[in-house]
Amino acid sequence: MSNKKIESLNIIDRELRKCYPVGMSDATETKVIIELINGFELFNTRPYHNHETWSDGYRITDTKTGLKYEAEDLDDAIFGFIEKMKKQKEQNEQQNKK
Repeated sequence: MSNKKIESLNIIDRELRKCYPVGMSDATETKVIIELINGFELFNTRPYHNHETWSDGYRITDTKTGLKYEAEDLDDAIFGFIEKMKKQKEQNEQQNKK
């Protein structure tokens, strides 16, 4: 855990740490991969970028479940990923109750 108080951490850092708390393990583990990706017509979120543009953005991947989320901006990617992860967890819990 960081030496900073939780309130001093960047909100993205705080939210990821909430989703992936520190656990006891002897092995070093990569829990989440954050990639800056770029490509032709990858995101195109602005009306004046309606075709034939190069753009970049972020892909967030959970290494255990393979869950992925992509967005043009880091904050949107992180928060979209967390929301998707929470929904998937809720669905799994509902299926396990059946």
